[in-house]
Amino acid sequence: MNETGTFEEEEELDYFSRLPESVIHHILSILPFNDVVRCSVLSKNWNRIWCNYPNIALEFRASRRPSHRRALLTFLDHIEGILEQCLFRKACIQKFQLHITFYSSLEEFAPNMDRWMGAAIERNVSELVLKFTYLCRPILYSIPQRVVVAHSLKVLEVAKCRFEDRFTCIELSNLQRLKLCWCQIVGENVLNKILSGCPKLEFLDLIDLYGLSLISISSNPRLKYFCIHGFRVTELKRIEIFAPVLETFKYALEHPCAIAVDTCTALKHLFFFNAHFSAHHLPIHYLLPKLLCIESLELFHLYDCEAKGQIKISSPCLRRLFFYFSRSFPGAIIDTPNLLELNLSVYGACNLDFKFSSWNVPKLEKVHLAFSVESFWTVYRAGLEGFLSKLHNYESLKLYIGSNNGHVRDMIMHEKPLEVLSSSLDEFLMNARPYSFVISSVREDDPLPSALFRSMPDTKLPVRLCLIFSSRQSIELLYKNLSKAEKLRFNTFELVSTQEIEHEMDSAWKSFIDTHSTGYHTATIIMGPKVNN
Repeated sequence: MNETGTFEEEEELDYFSRLPESVIHHILSILPFNDVVRCSVLSKNWNRIWCNYPNIALEFRASRRPSHRRALLTFLDHIEGILEQCLFRKACIQKFQLHITFYSSLEEFAPNMDRWMGAAIERNVSELVLKFTYLCRPILYSIPQRVVVAHSLKVLEVAKCRFEDRFTCIELSNLQRLKLCWCQIVGENVLNKILSGCPKLEFLDLIDLYGLSLISISSNPRLKYFCIHGFRVTELKRIEIFAPVLETFKYALEHPCAIAVDTCTALKHLFFFNAHFSAHHLPIHYLLPKLLCIESLELFHLYDCEAKGQIKISSPCLRRLFFYFSRSFPGAIIDTPNLLELNLSVYGACNLDFKFSSWNVPKLEKVHLAFSVESFWTVYRAGLEGFLSKLHNYESLKLYIGSNNGHVRDMIMHEKPLEVLSSSLDEFLMNARPYSFVISSVREDDPLPSALFRSMPDTKLPVRLCLIFSSRQSIELLYKNLSKAEKLRFNTFELVSTQEIEHEMDSAWKSFIDTHSTGYHTATIIMGPKVNN
């Protein structure tokens, strides 16, 4: 308000609008799109900013199942009206994201959809995201020719659409990212044609595609990242990849599929989930020696391991190795002289012939080992204690034991796992029946390993974590870090004396704490779970 008692002009008070337009657009990109639209009515300046804002993200959902054509047309008119404001009045757009939920097929919408796609392409859209949800048995929307010759596109994401063998030309000359989810590929060569038309492609995600028996990638010299994922894909029999600069390959298919990536010598990161372990489908022992740049290997839930013997991992380059076996662990022979990080989780039966003595990992720094009671006994007999004692940083290891005790989850964290492992645990294991043993290199940013929670039933119970440490300062530091790190999982944190609550403990649990806390400081952190209103 000025000296005359009136408000200053809007332009003088609107400091936000004085920012460079590029900065304003960046700020708006963080907001939900609906809020960006609402800003357009605040002032003339805001309306001008809105007219030039290049990102569009719209989601429509049919309110009910249309019973006749009039309802369909009303829904269509609603979409058209909004697109008139958001799309057709703009001269140029950068991102166009459209998500529509239908109760009916898209056949009647196809001409309108084609026009919307054409309008976005005419405005030189660089990122196009199309997602459709069908609440009936659908006929999928068929991607039109204009989309696959859009030279302005750098990012294309498509979900629940159809790609047919009717394209006369495919030229996505500037496309760098392609993601296809739950799409139907009509024609064996259609995907290969699409990929051949993307010479600058760097990132490729294929999720639950159907209609393919072979995927062959050979025309993408810049491809760095390839992920294929599908739990409903049964037709795919073989994947061939010839990509000279491919760095990351992620594979997650439940059905057997042969994989040929041995020519991808620049690979740094390999991830296999639910792969069938065999010389034909997943020849790890044959593949790794050829990958001279490999840094990390992750193997989760492999099939057919038992019949193939122990997994052989041999590589002078490997730095990170992750194993996760919930069904059975065939054992492993590991020769990785430069390995720095090892994560092994075994919750099923173990190969009795497995021995830690076959492991060559002299430079190991980070260790995370998680076992069920069943698997713990096998790995213990396989020389677990001796393996841990040879680690140059074994002093940083911590032991975690987790158990359910009716109304509460009990955990123990011991600072010296080798002292515990050297004693007899038979009686404790038989009576307490803990669900998880974890031996891990503790980091301040992750004071409580997630493996303890992964094994828990999904119930909202409080957790009692008993600490057995050599100093009171270490207990207080962990309590401080834990209170910060676990705020999303727990609501309250309380540090109490273990003696105060020992009367509530199971006898086997109390006996273990008494036996292994001599000469140590003890305390218990009680963590209350978050309660959803």
